[in-house]
Amino acid sequence: MRRILHRVLSLCLTLSLCAGLLALPAAASGSSAESTDRADKLASLHLFQGTEQGYQLNASPSRIQGLVMLIRLLGMEDEALACTEDVPFTDIGWGKAYVAYGYANGLAKGTSETTFAPNSALNAQGYVTFLLRALGYTDAEGGDFTWKTALEFAAEKSLISSDSVSALAAAVFNRGDMVDLSYAALTCQMKDGGKTLAESLSEAGVFTEDEGRAAGVVGGKGYTYQYTPYNTAGSDHTGSTTTPAVSSAVTHSKFSAAGVTANVLTVDMDKAIVKTALVNNTVGDTASFKSIVEQSGAVAVVNGNFFNSYDAFQCPIGHVMVDGEFLYGNSGISSFGITRDGEIRVGRPALFTRLTRSDGKGWSIYEINTAAQNQYTCTMYTPAYNSARTLTITAAARVMTVESGVITGYRTVSAGETLSIPAKGYLVYMSDSFTSTNYFATPEVGDTVTMSYTLNKEDPEGFTLDNMESIVSGAPRLVQDGAMVTALDAGFEEARFTTMSSPRTAVGVNREGRLLLVSVPSATVQQMRELMLALGCVDAINLDGGGSCAMYYNGSYLATPGRNLTVTLQVFEK
Repeated sequence: MRRILHRVLSLCLTLSLCAGLLALPAAASGSSAESTDRADKLASLHLFQGTEQGYQLNASPSRIQGLVMLIRLLGMEDEALACTEDVPFTDIGWGKAYVAYGYANGLAKGTSETTFAPNSALNAQGYVTFLLRALGYTDAEGGDFTWKTALEFAAEKSLISSDSVSALAAAVFNRGDMVDLSYAALTCQMKDGGKTLAESLSEAGVFTEDEGRAAGVVGGKGYTYQYTPYNTAGSDHTGSTTTPAVSSAVTHSKFSAAGVTANVLTVDMDKAIVKTALVNNTVGDTASFKSIVEQSGAVAVVNGNFFNSYDAFQCPIGHVMVDGEFLYGNSGISSFGITRDGEIRVGRPALFTRLTRSDGKGWSIYEINTAAQNQYTCTMYTPAYNSARTLTITAAARVMTVESGVITGYRTVSAGETLSIPAKGYLVYMSDSFTSTNYFATPEVGDTVTMSYTLNKEDPEGFTLDNMESIVSGAPRLVQDGAMVTALDAGFEEARFTTMSSPRTAVGVNREGRLLLVSVPSATVQQMRELMLALGCVDAINLDGGGSCAMYYNGSYLATPGRNLTVTLQVFEK
């Protein structure tokens, strides 16, 4: 067996390796106290981690997680990460190297000729198929089993019990089931019959024999997965629903004012973590609201920025900061920011990205990952610009390349060229008007640079970037300092943003510092101003609406959009 990395089984069970987790209000057989105990044992073997929300045994893993799990169980991760094979799939963001390796080596297939559906939920048959492959069995033509017979074959090999076959086939598969099945697989013999999977991992140095014995996977009597119906608040494997547990961080209420009735989510910032999310952390990528919610694990989710939904490049409008990093920087409209400490700031920050050399000289970059290239622009392009990590030049300019904090290139580029964006760096597109100023410092290859976010002028409302973690943007501004705002943002003067009645989403903060997420089925902007003021907001902005209007809370969809979305605001319990 090739070298097996630590946390071999952690793929589908760690937040760091996934695009997100499918948070279901379901409770499967894997939601029991026994499953939690097995999760603890896998964690002691360095094979399992929870997320910042805990073990989340009621969440469901995705196809991409299952593929990486298989690759790691086979000890092939190094080869996978080095794979540069092309794939026909157009929907791969994170994990492209894994998919390319899996596809090239017959480990993975697409859901169509051009799609892989990496974030779709993995079911029990799919996961058991991966485990059987890890045990040395093959489902290739003429092999040991087929995808359709995976569960029956697993029962023959004592991975699962015979009476679990039909139950698993119909079950809502979750992380608890995955823990139990992974634990069972560790005690199963490899196809060659020489040793169990756990013994193989122990010999490879993933964990010691003593650790394996303490966890019961080495030298014990073995464990066969047994489906046992287990119900908690939410729903069971069959999909029947009960009342979800009430969140202590978020409360839902109906509120009527200004002639409209709104769904209002009030967030206690002392008990919640509020984050901006961009689909696949990639500008222009979109996904259905249902899949965004299912992958998030959040208690509440609403749509965020306006975006160019009718263009080929469906980029956001306004700033988007995720986990302290600007994935999109485009000044000009109001922004709603949340710090790491849960402080809420509202204003119109004019973003500059400052690159500073060791001698103190440097450059102030105007935008991040925007599409515009002309004589007036200076734009940074990071790996979040697109899933291919490429930049096509549309107007001649100079481009600086920075990798791991070092300038590795600076040259003239022509329209039509396609450049690669460094995985651990960025490109800076510098127009002629930018490079021709008398204060321009010519980049020199080999110089080190540091990057920081700053404002090119002080925000009148005191919006600063200190300790900032998440930012969404919207227009028009509805309430400022406890008073209605009637001025319109540039580009938002059309009737659909003013007099037209339409579904709308808004975000605000009240005097107690609580976050208010508001959704209405139909209202004018003036009604939204009056509504947010009546709710006690001291500051509020209008987010995207119309076909983008979306709200989810604790198992219920309170507003369903008519299109895929790109930016959302998500609330988690601390």
